[in-house]
Amino acid sequence: MSASQDEAARDGRGAARRPLPAAIAWAVRIERVLDVVLGLMLLAVAMSLFYQVFGRYVIGRAPAWTEEVARMLVAWMAMLGTAACLRSGGHIAVGALVDAVSPKVRAVLLALRDAAMMATAGVLGWAGFRFAEMNGVQESAALEIPMSIPYSAMCVGAVLMAVVLALARLGGETPPVDSSLHSE
Repeated sequence: MSASQDEAARDGRGAARRPLPAAIAWAVRIERVLDVVLGLMLLAVAMSLFYQVFGRYVIGRAPAWTEEVARMLVAWMAMLGTAACLRSGGHIAVGALVDAVSPKVRAVLLALRDAAMMATAGVLGWAGFRFAEMNGVQESAALEIPMSIPYSAMCVGAVLMAVVLALARLGGETPPVDSSLHSE
């Protein structure tokens, strides 16, 4: 093992880390890509809205496209964010019931939760696909792009959420109910 590989196999405290299962490694890669994409989208929203305010109050005429860009990007950020925060327990949850039961019952409840999440992702993915397909011929008012682009956010986000959840479960992880109770 080379020195750089040896360093990569250690955590921040110098202790050796266990290699991640392949499924978890893929989930982590997806999350990292989503984190970068979401950060860039947030930057684009901020710049777009800044330009809109600048145009309105300094130039005296706000560009029409800035609000549309911000609105579409926020929709994409919401849907992609569902997958990005899934494994860490970042979704809103009430853990009182899960915390009050035995570990065996907890495992059953979390499996039921995951099945419900997969079903929800399936419905969202199908509905998002249908909305994107139906609205593909319509163009947005300011940008004049097909409306299938903003509508496809629901489908893409749902698919990514299902993939990350499946990878977590295949890798032996159960996404926590409350991220404040479980530290990584």
